[in-house]
Amino acid sequence: MFEYNNIFSLVATLLIGLGFGILLQKGRFCFTSALRDFIAFKDTRVLNGVIIGIVTMMLGTSLVYIFGVSSSNFWVSNYGLSNIIGGFVFGIGMVYGGGCASGTLYRAGEGYIHYWLVLISACVGYILFAALFPGFFLPYFFVPLQIFDGYSLIASLELLAPVVPIVLIATSIIYLRSKNKLIINQTIQSIKISNISSESLKAEWDTKLVGLGMGILATLWFVVWGTLSVTGPQAKWTGLIYSEIVGLETLQQNVYWNNVVFPDGIFSISLDMILFVSLILGAFISAYLSGDFKIRVIKRSRIPNAVIGGLVMGFGSRMAPGCNISNTFSGLAFLSVAGFITSLGLLLGVYVTTHWMFRKSGCAI
Repeated sequence: MFEYNNIFSLVATLLIGLGFGILLQKGRFCFTSALRDFIAFKDTRVLNGVIIGIVTMMLGTSLVYIFGVSSSNFWVSNYGLSNIIGGFVFGIGMVYGGGCASGTLYRAGEGYIHYWLVLISACVGYILFAALFPGFFLPYFFVPLQIFDGYSLIASLELLAPVVPIVLIATSIIYLRSKNKLIINQTIQSIKISNISSESLKAEWDTKLVGLGMGILATLWFVVWGTLSVTGPQAKWTGLIYSEIVGLETLQQNVYWNNVVFPDGIFSISLDMILFVSLILGAFISAYLSGDFKIRVIKRSRIPNAVIGGLVMGFGSRMAPGCNISNTFSGLAFLSVAGFITSLGLLLGVYVTTHWMFRKSGCAI
């Protein structure tokens, strides 16, 4: 049974998902690379794209919100120490596993068995977390630690919603000008139609332009559905497949599956689940047309990284709750308190794990 309002929403979901997959693959757009490379080498190539994407989505969602998109489209979770702990755990998992939630998907679309194993391991993590949720995580983790109601500054401003991103963008421009780092001219030059050719379509794309495209697509998705997420729909797919193995009644008796993953106990295929699949398909199409697709067998020495990293990411995303996309990309764009706290925990997890994994060669930061 599909859960969507009309055929327009379904078509829009497929197109947006394909677009996300193409942009992620062409820009090598991964939060692990963005943060790890900055910490280890002071490389800001991907990080610049991530920041541009967040700011673009911040402005876009603010504008469509003022034009009538429902405030319910903002996913603003309750927050507390659970967010920073969950974000920290997720940050460890994404560095050890070699990719964040979105980076894992586009690399899976490129044919990496390593990242398919990360995905499968994360799914196992969801199942284990759900089993432990009623007896452990709910009473001893969420109840004492997640004590504040969710809050988004943009969602609370209503008609004044665009003020915050406009002020931030203006401040950023003033800062960049003062530091002689303004890159508007280079960006304009890089998107000239005359530069687009069959060769450029096969080449890697500028992450700044990819970030801009990600922010625009995330805004469109906000209009169609709400907050962009990766691990949320992945957990839903895991639940549906798992129910085929153990029986739907087993999941209906579990409070996490029946109330959190599938609100109101409706076990059906939703639009965000379709977006999840079409994103991987988009990455595959992009990789195939670019000549980047190839079935790449995982090295035996890397199997522990994929399995442990995936399991830790799976647990961390449920503990926070949410992944780097729902909390750092969308959460910061919404100016969500939970998003800020979770992102801080994620950054700390990435920092610690990067220093541990690069302990022999050292890190720049």
